[in-house]
Amino acid sequence: MRRASLLIVVIVMLVGLVAFLGSQVPPVGAARPYEGQTIRAVVNAEYVKYSLSLVEKDLYDKLGVKIETEVIPLDAFVSKTLLEFNSGSSPWDLVMFGPSNMPDYGRHFEPLEPWMQKLKLDFAVEDIVPVFAKVMLRYQCKLVSMPYDGDIHMMYWNKVAFERAENRAKFKAKYGRDLLPPKTWKQWDEAAEFFNGWGWDGTNNKLFGAGASYKPSGSGYSYHWWRSRFFSYGGQYFDADMKPLINTAAGVRALEEMVRTMPYYPPGVLLFESEEPKTLLVKGEIPLLYSWTSTGKRVGNAAESVIVGKAGFGLVPGAEIDGKIINRPAITPGRGMAVSKYSKKKEVTMKVLEFISQPDQSLKIVMDPKTIMDPWRLSHLRSPIFRKAFPDADKYLDAIEAAFPFLVPDPVVPAADEYQRKLSFEITEALAKRKSAKEALDTAFAEWEKITERRGRDKQKAAWGEKLAEMKSLGIEYHPEWAQKAK
Repeated sequence: MRRASLLIVVIVMLVGLVAFLGSQVPPVGAARPYEGQTIRAVVNAEYVKYSLSLVEKDLYDKLGVKIETEVIPLDAFVSKTLLEFNSGSSPWDLVMFGPSNMPDYGRHFEPLEPWMQKLKLDFAVEDIVPVFAKVMLRYQCKLVSMPYDGDIHMMYWNKVAFERAENRAKFKAKYGRDLLPPKTWKQWDEAAEFFNGWGWDGTNNKLFGAGASYKPSGSGYSYHWWRSRFFSYGGQYFDADMKPLINTAAGVRALEEMVRTMPYYPPGVLLFESEEPKTLLVKGEIPLLYSWTSTGKRVGNAAESVIVGKAGFGLVPGAEIDGKIINRPAITPGRGMAVSKYSKKKEVTMKVLEFISQPDQSLKIVMDPKTIMDPWRLSHLRSPIFRKAFPDADKYLDAIEAAFPFLVPDPVVPAADEYQRKLSFEITEALAKRKSAKEALDTAFAEWEKITERRGRDKQKAAWGEKLAEMKSLGIEYHPEWAQKAK
């Protein structure tokens, strides 16, 4: 009897122990397969680091992975990261980069497709906006990166400025036409002139005519503001033989117009990066701005914006050619994410890249006003949550999508960063009136020729030939006669 009782006690204890241990085992699918692993990422701004923090908790809960993020300031980012890569090593696993620099970065990235097959990864490529899929993802036909930031330019305007009866009457008396959001550069410049220096909002404040970012830097701010005019006037970066076309009539006209209208912009515009003019817009101090699509999230942020529900969204102006308006908004240039081929943690980094690229996780990033990351998936643009995130968010997202057929990419060739920096510097020299527009662009022409010779003209010509054909397929060709006839 004692033995039987003892046996029952032992069985009860064993059953209890098994039950207890079973309760400590995570259910199938809930385990963190990479528990304890940390990957290193590199980005070019604190707000990009912040954007990754929005998905870090879910990433850890799902995979058990942590991200350690290094920030290298934007102006030094390309040179410092390529210095590491060109030495044949890298301290980073996950790499942010500008897709216009893909020809210099691409060979340092791990191709994604073999890992997609091995790990059954799903990047939902069919959900990527087609123009971004075309220019952001591949190196030598191999898929090597995912978009992270869908940078393009679009136009914003303060409806109060354009709808006040007094403003409309004054404008029509001066220019002989109705006051409407500008569709051409001529109309933009007239609106900037009209609004500058008085209280177009009904106050006694001396407000400004328009906003811009004209600082010369690694981001090429002044270059991006110049090139939408340049291309709408028929410009192109190079001819088929790799001779620069930036100092042709289209380039000179675009820059001369920018110089002539400088008095209508806020003091300090030559030092403005991306956020200063956005702040002026949301504070109601400028009526017009074309800038990155991230601006719209600040416009709709009631914590800082006085124009919530009072802003318009549309295409960057263009040029009227033979009765048709030619719009050439810029891809500027965006951000991508890739896995370093030198990483010793390729598998886990691939899983991280898949995770942060998922439609639901990437939506968190592009919706947050503080990230300055812009939509790049079709599902971002059509998300019911995003479309109701603030008043007129649906109109904002529709305006982004309406710009896609007209976008002009950077010159995606080796040394794109160098070409861009040299041109941006010279554009700002003209804006500061240290050189004439023609002198500045002639100097940029000479600098571009030096870069081409140093990199190897035949190599550059071959790379440009591919991009020239790609741009032609988008309807972007050199039209030397447009600069004269543009209205």
